[in-house]
Amino acid sequence: MSKVDETRRAYDKLASLLDQEIRKRSGTTADLEQFRRSLDVAFYLLGWAQFEYLVRKEAEDRIETNARAHTLDGHAWRYLKENMKSLSVRRRLDLLFHADAKARAALDRDYDVRNEAAHDYKIPAEARDISDWLLKLENLVSKF
Repeated sequence: MSKVDETRRAYDKLASLLDQEIRKRSGTTADLEQFRRSLDVAFYLLGWAQFEYLVRKEAEDRIETNARAHTLDGHAWRYLKENMKSLSVRRRLDLLFHADAKARAALDRDYDVRNEAAHDYKIPAEARDISDWLLKLENLVSKF
């Protein structure tokens, strides 16, 4: 179980408690609904941060392993290793998901949504069910 799965479990518990509180209220629930939107954005960004860390570590491990080769490809991998810090998240995703174009395309769209959530605090419409989205990330991690 990775941190992404633990995050999903924490989100599910907090969302359930918030939903219970909304159902118990007899008056306006606007403040609780705003808390729920904030909770969704916060956990969306936390899930991405954890996923990005795992992507970075896996990409570094693959590059390190391939850089040991005493072949022409090994030279290219060593060059990549020397320039690892300049690799963007999208390039690291390319490295890990090059064989799964469908997953890679979905991650590219999700990363655009992540940027909107992080910089404009927009609610991630593409990931309305944060729990399902975190489970999707956890499944991608298991493919590493």
